[in-house]
Amino acid sequence: MVIQKQQFANYIKQYERLIITICLSFTKNYFDAEDLAQQTFLSAYTNFGKFDGVNFKAWLATIATNKCRDFLKSPARAINSLSHEDCEVLVDTGETPEDILLEKHSRERIYSLCEKLKEPYKSVAVNYFCEDIKLSDMAKDTGQSLKTLQTHLYRSKKLLKILWEEELM
Repeated sequence: MVIQKQQFANYIKQYERLIITICLSFTKNYFDAEDLAQQTFLSAYTNFGKFDGVNFKAWLATIATNKCRDFLKSPARAINSLSHEDCEVLVDTGETPEDILLEKHSRERIYSLCEKLKEPYKSVAVNYFCEDIKLSDMAKDTGQSLKTLQTHLYRSKKLLKILWEEELM
């Protein structure tokens, strides 16, 4: 028995790289390959009494191959792919939930203040601050001159600043 254990330990040292390579070629994942190599050697050790003594390398390679095939067929190994939309949700924007909430609250507050303005300042402020529409695009869409829209935006900013400060008091 001691001779068998020593002989088996020598076989492990001799063939460990081969078995890892076989498992890695099947799984393409080093950690899974390590696990399968361990399972291979454990299975070979527990069944060492059944080994016919002819070609240990081939016998061990067959066990490894069968372990890998069983692993690849295993329903527990099913890989569920994420859709592109799911991946976008998982992207870390670096913002904390508090930052997101404060940003949302600020946007809602700005929109509310823009709605309190009278025309023509209201439409310019809402388009510029809430809808992120450039003045040049507004000029194309409305037919107004860019200079007129710049003046309206300048006055809108002054009025919004007054409204903002009044709300704080």
